[in-house]
Amino acid sequence: MDRPLAGKIALVTGGGVRVGRAISLALAAAGADVSVHYRASRSEAETAAAEIGALKRRATVIQADLSRPEDCRRVVRETAEGLGSLDFLVHSAANFHRATLRETDENLWDSAMDVNARAGFLMAREAAPVLRERGGRIVLISDFLAESPARNYVAHSVSKAAVEGLVRALAVELGPEIPVNGVAPGTVLPPEGTSAEEVERLARRVPARRIGTADDVGAAVVFLCAGPAFVTGQVLRVDGGRSIV
Repeated sequence: MDRPLAGKIALVTGGGVRVGRAISLALAAAGADVSVHYRASRSEAETAAAEIGALKRRATVIQADLSRPEDCRRVVRETAEGLGSLDFLVHSAANFHRATLRETDENLWDSAMDVNARAGFLMAREAAPVLRERGGRIVLISDFLAESPARNYVAHSVSKAAVEGLVRALAVELGPEIPVNGVAPGTVLPPEGTSAEEVERLARRVPARRIGTADDVGAAVVFLCAGPAFVTGQVLRVDGGRSIV
């Protein structure tokens, strides 16, 4: 089917920028209407919504600070009110703190855990009744640092490991009605200023011999939303094979 998600409604947090934007557009291309959440990137979110509209799908834009519990609940409610219901919750928004162990104080730690992990839990709890009624699904975005931590990213790495634990715990709690899965990208969208030599070095480290793209992640999310409901509690590693070498 060209549009396997036709008639469905998705909420994508961080849906206006980078990987979140690719997820939003991939879901829309598959037929879903999309609620694009943003914290500060309003213009980018509105641009993504306009592109979703160009695909003949409905879009809404919602601002929320996911470090605040009430905002986590509100973004779910406003999506259902604005688009009529909710079928897919995709938590892509994240912060990415780089800090030495000494620089990682309780505020930075809490910031990583609140946005990257706790927000997914709070939104899932809020969305569960409507997702259960509609046979909906949840997809949480992790990354390779959850399994292979890097120096100077202790809070981020642990918060993403918590995301993967949350995938498994929610799959048990919400089954059998709501499949819950995760996507853990490898290197995609390297930071601005990354040299071609560094990109090539990163590509040589993985069996696929290339770095990933945001579209790779978007396609994985569509698969988990449109594919067999018997897949639950899994984290799909979209990393070119990095996790096996």
